[in-house]
Amino acid sequence: MEKQSLSYIENQPALSRREFITIGGIVVAFLALPVVWIRTIVASNNDYIRARTKGLYQDDARAAVRVSHANKSVARYYREFGGEPLGHLSHELLHTSYINRTKGLVS
Repeated sequence: MEKQSLSYIENQPALSRREFITIGGIVVAFLALPVVWIRTIVASNNDYIRARTKGLYQDDARAAVRVSHANKSVARYYREFGGEPLGHLSHELLHTSYINRTKGLVS
C-alpha cells in the first residue's frame, strides 16, 4: 500500500476577522436602534397614560357626585321621563352612536 499525499490549500477569506467583527457590530447596532425607538415611544405613551389616569382620579376625588345612582339629576330623569334604568326608552335616549364627520373638516 502506498501512502497518498493529500494537500489542501485554504482560500483566503473575503474579510479579515477584524472586518467581520466590525461589520457584525454595525449590523447589530442597526437592528437594535428600532427596538430603542419603540421602547422610547412606548415609555412616553405609558407616562402620558399614567398622568391622565392620575388626573382622572383627582377629578373623581373632588367631584361631589361620583356615581350615577347617587346623582339627583339622573334620579329625577328616571322618575319623570326615562322610565326605568336599562329600559328601552332610556337606552334609545342616552346611548349615542358615533358619526364620522371628519370628511367635512378643512385641514
